[in-house]
Amino acid sequence: MNRADRIRSQIEAQLAPTHLEIDNESHLHAGTREETHYRCVIVSESFATLGLLARHRHVQSLLQAERDAGMHALSLHTFTPAEWAKTGVAPASPNCAGQNH
Repeated sequence: MNRADRIRSQIEAQLAPTHLEIDNESHLHAGTREETHYRCVIVSESFATLGLLARHRHVQSLLQAERDAGMHALSLHTFTPAEWAKTGVAPASPNCAGQNH
């Protein structure tokens, strides 16, 4: 199972998302990093009682094993279903200072 699959498995088991996007953005960064930079868009009713910082802390704690195993960056975009219904889109990740272009 690759890192994206492990991330998906953890998030689906713990947050029951109604929408989930997991993008490996490692190729956008300098060096030979494989499976080190991820962008996640998570829509879950479980975020309804949490502020933005608490949502991010919760997801970070769910994925701590991946961080310990070498995941360098995690861009999180967390929404409730009602918030997602208003926008339906998450911002793109910012460019890395060492980006290959």
